[in-house]
Amino acid sequence: MPPPATRLNLGKSRALLVDDNQASLDLLSQVLAGFHLQRLRTCLSAAEARGLVSAEKFDLIFIDYAMPGEDGLHLARHIRSDPMSPNQTAPIVILHGFTPEDMVMNARDAGANMIIRKPVVPAILLSRLEWIARDTREFVDSARYRGPDRRIRSAPLSPDVPERRADALALIGDLNRAMSQDDVTALFG
Repeated sequence: MPPPATRLNLGKSRALLVDDNQASLDLLSQVLAGFHLQRLRTCLSAAEARGLVSAEKFDLIFIDYAMPGEDGLHLARHIRSDPMSPNQTAPIVILHGFTPEDMVMNARDAGANMIIRKPVVPAILLSRLEWIARDTREFVDSARYRGPDRRIRSAPLSPDVPERRADALALIGDLNRAMSQDDVTALFG
């Protein structure tokens, strides 16, 4: 039996939330506060976020896909393209109300680590953050792409090659990981 997974600790993490909708920012802020992430900065536009990402270091960046002016994909590409940015390799999560395959591929090609559907479900968000925290993909920096390695294996691994997602798959399959009532209350309290 494998040892129990270490619980994700976001208490010292810094996050940037970018969304043109104040209600969405407030909701995501409360969900993340429920995960003990308290060092949050919010922006109502990509233009405002550009200033912050060039000056401050963030551990997580959440960007709404559809914003007036500059959309989330352009902002993600901007963050990834600046080698002097303290956030060039920071995990980027794109948020959007619907996530068809082409949109997921566009977010991936912009350098995002993950795309999550709105409205955000706290348990799904937490599982995706745990996956990102344990992700061992290399950061690719080439002329045509900057971001986490996009390659996904569809063929089965040979028996001597370990599954790089074993920890994430074990987390998803662990029925003992249900949120406690205190965790749920913290999300909405």
